Amino acid sequence: MPVKIQITDEQKVLLRKIANIIASKGMTTPTIFFLETMQPLNYIGSQFMAYLEPFLTFVIPRDAYNDIQKILEQRKGIDYFLSILEDEEFEKQKHDKQIRQDIKNLKKMEKVALQEKKKLKKKLKKQKEEK
Repeated sequence: MPVKIQITDEQKVLLRKIANIIASKGMTTPTIFFLETMQPLNYIGSQFMAYLEPFLTFVIPRDAYNDIQKILEQRKGIDYFLSILEDEEFEKQKHDKQIRQDIKNLKKMEKVALQEKKKLKKKLKKQKEEK
């Protein structure tokens, strides 16, 4: 019987935000490596987070911190986050690929525009000479 993760919509949004930040900083691979390595210790990690809560909630909102801790307490919590992280990385790569394609297209358009400009200048010069 597969273990189901219990997660709220707010927690899903929080995980998506965290994954988006990690992907945008280019830290997806190290994060996946770290989480995969630490996965057997997810419950211990969540308990350690409870110990650090008074110190870290100065930086991270308490609700978000508690949500992350609750997710880590669950056996499939890290797997769930990793799937979201991989989705965000895929979207980032797709976006980056589209940007590179757009830049290529712009360069081609600039080249064509310069060629047309040269042709127009020659044509204008020829018309002036004929007058």
